[in-house]
Amino acid sequence: MMLFVQSLAVLCFAAPGIARTLPKPLVARQDPSATTGAPAAQSTICGDIVDDVNTEGANLFWASDAYACLTSVPFNPAVATRFLKYWNETIQFQTTLAYLKNPPEGYQQPAIDVLAGLQEIQQHINEGYYTNQYAFEADFQLLIFAMHDAHIALTAGALSAFSFASPYEISSVSVDGKQDPKVYITDDIIDSQDEGWEPSPIRTINGEDVVEYLTKYAALNSFGNVEPHADWNALMTHPAMDIQGGLTAFSGSGTFYPGENLTFTFENGTNLETIWLAIYNEEANFTGPLTTGGDFFNYFVLGLLPESFDPTTLQPPQFSDIPVQTNWSVDSFGAYPEDPDVAQFDLSVAGGGIVTGYIIEDISTGVLSLPSFAAVSETIGNFSSTVNDFIGNASAANVSRVIIDLQQNTGGATILAFSTFKSFFPDLVPFAGSRRRSFPMANTIGDSTTGFWDLLNEDDEDERLFKEEIAATEWVITNRLNAANGNNFTNWEEYQGPINDNGDSFTLTERYDLANPTWQSAAFDEWVNDGYLGDQSRFSKGDRAWSPDQIVILTDGLCSSACSLFVEMMTREGVRTVVAGGRPSTGPMQAASGNRGARLYSADQIDDDILFARSIDEFVDESANGTLPDVRDEGIFIKFAGFNLRDQIREGEKIPLQFKYEAADCRIYYTLANLYNMTRLWRDVSAAAFDDPSLCVEGSTGYSTTNNTNPKPPPKLEDQKSLVLTTPVTEQIEFDDDPDGGLQNAVGANRGGKDIVACTNGACTDGISVCRTVPVKCSNGKTINAQACLPPCSNSGPGSGCKGTCNVLQKQESKVSSSRGGARQPFSGQLYSGLCFPNVGTRNLGCPANPKTGR
Repeated sequence: MMLFVQSLAVLCFAAPGIARTLPKPLVARQDPSATTGAPAAQSTICGDIVDDVNTEGANLFWASDAYACLTSVPFNPAVATRFLKYWNETIQFQTTLAYLKNPPEGYQQPAIDVLAGLQEIQQHINEGYYTNQYAFEADFQLLIFAMHDAHIALTAGALSAFSFASPYEISSVSVDGKQDPKVYITDDIIDSQDEGWEPSPIRTINGEDVVEYLTKYAALNSFGNVEPHADWNALMTHPAMDIQGGLTAFSGSGTFYPGENLTFTFENGTNLETIWLAIYNEEANFTGPLTTGGDFFNYFVLGLLPESFDPTTLQPPQFSDIPVQTNWSVDSFGAYPEDPDVAQFDLSVAGGGIVTGYIIEDISTGVLSLPSFAAVSETIGNFSSTVNDFIGNASAANVSRVIIDLQQNTGGATILAFSTFKSFFPDLVPFAGSRRRSFPMANTIGDSTTGFWDLLNEDDEDERLFKEEIAATEWVITNRLNAANGNNFTNWEEYQGPINDNGDSFTLTERYDLANPTWQSAAFDEWVNDGYLGDQSRFSKGDRAWSPDQIVILTDGLCSSACSLFVEMMTREGVRTVVAGGRPSTGPMQAASGNRGARLYSADQIDDDILFARSIDEFVDESANGTLPDVRDEGIFIKFAGFNLRDQIREGEKIPLQFKYEAADCRIYYTLANLYNMTRLWRDVSAAAFDDPSLCVEGSTGYSTTNNTNPKPPPKLEDQKSLVLTTPVTEQIEFDDDPDGGLQNAVGANRGGKDIVACTNGACTDGISVCRTVPVKCSNGKTINAQACLPPCSNSGPGSGCKGTCNVLQKQESKVSSSRGGARQPFSGQLYSGLCFPNVGTRNLGCPANPKTGR
């Protein structure tokens, strides 16, 4: 069943987001012709995969083969425990722990007690719950995903080896902008618009209603969004992703094994049968031969190369000359116009150019397209100059309306958020306040580093240069402003507070000292060094090209990090927002639903900060060496681990923006006509924002705080129940109400016999069982439906470990997990394979009392 194509890179350049049709050739291993003359198989499926990677340049495989490989990777509890200790220390720097546990009204995702979740995982380690490395890492990643914060990220271990993908991309669009969207194969939308035929929407996926299926899939795989509408959009194809060479959560960046078969059934009655794919994420010949699950453990989990690895086989990447281009038309399948008014230098998927600008003369509208702020240092100047060129050209053309298109912009360089804001409002200095958690380890690092920085002698050239070099470190606070009085902090002790809020301790709110050339130079790689960002004296309102009411920002809800900072700065000045897409339901949607924090920080940086604080201890007479760890053992080989160091805090407020409901002024649907026609989309946005508010989705207006209104946030979106298994079991099982019935938990330690218990508010409290609606045959002969907590089977075979029947769940249900206090957790060592259905008592399930027993 393993398969390959020659190179994912070829597919990406042919059609970004993986091929739009099933890749060819796909050769199944059970096909006799596939093995004729082939070398002998490796000892495990892992060996077959890596052999094809190294010898054939393959990187696409059957998802089921990747899963078989991953579940063969052994689990070492000592390694996992060391990693969990490292993460427990690191996560203390995460700003949102208290708010995740107790979110305010309007927060659209489930609450989650992160520290309790980590304790639960450690308990599972201690009890022998995990049977392989995949089960452990999946548990951990589900906890990370439950935080719904794009600054919380982990790329490490066995899970980093593969990502999962549908070979067909999907899109959610409305027929006319008014009717609820339906889901289509993206290719059908593009081809039908070009060829004049009507595509058929998808009715079901693997036999389940398409919306229900994708809602569950999005809840598990969409990463870092504070709203399910954005989770939904993360599954869908978009031209702004095509031009960046990105992959959707459905067609390339899925984290968890989705099953084997994938069947789309359309409303016209036709079917499309295919299989789920896995993308191998390592380069060919980079690892050497990895033959077994144990080899995968050594390489991906421990970071150890096999003894047989030959470094002479490493091939340096080959870069061909990138053709010069001045538009995104080809890369976007014709969606972007061929004649932009401005285009950044080196514009291409593989190049450094990002920005384009357009003038639509007949509606007097200029469009500035900023699909990312993720510019490398060398291109920051080109980015900013292209933005200014657009403003100059559009104002010279006397356009009266401007759309700033931020679709698919997930952040990047903070300086570009500031400089772009300043280009539109040169006379203003944004507030941009932030704060962090105040706790002993952070305060020790900050107190030592700030004290040392203050001691450096600016009259000594070496010390002055070093002081300038580290001026923008996160642990120097005396060159930042106290938001309460506008003065620089005097020391870390003043800054650390603490301010008690929502059961946690926080620092005072800080602001960047944007008028400080030394800080700007250090913070922004010398791109700004004259205090320009904090200068109001040279400008007035007359220097603006447009007033705020002439500007509208377009997003798809995925706006994150530096993008959300830019939206916050612009909307506080009265710029309105339009958001596109979302789940097929009416009502409002937030404009920036990715991370709204102020600072992404890595675990590596914390390690370096601790070492630096310890190294300067003798100079500042502090206690860093006595209170900070010496060398932190990360346990598992980590490629990247990130968290949110500082929250964005609005002036005069204390709730982090991450937890404030911030609806767009208007929401529109993508349509068949505008999804792959950006000019049509921009016209639709202009009409809805400036001409006809009735074009906004029903019930989507009136929730924005842009113009200093204070609307009540809407209730949480429905279908949070999607986090609980709700699909009927494949066969009906009858329970009797024998009070002596009992059950055994088949996973890990024996939990002993006990009566089945009812769910509490649709969830199970034991941390393992899952809430299901089941038929119960009462002793009086009556059958009722009741919600009961059922334990998982350890294997997919009937009766595996159950004192009764192991009811195997449907394939498409293999990704759904239980809801335990808001945390999405797997409930089996063999993830989601089935549930135990023994004969059990019916106490508390709702049967009438048995007159003989009184139960």
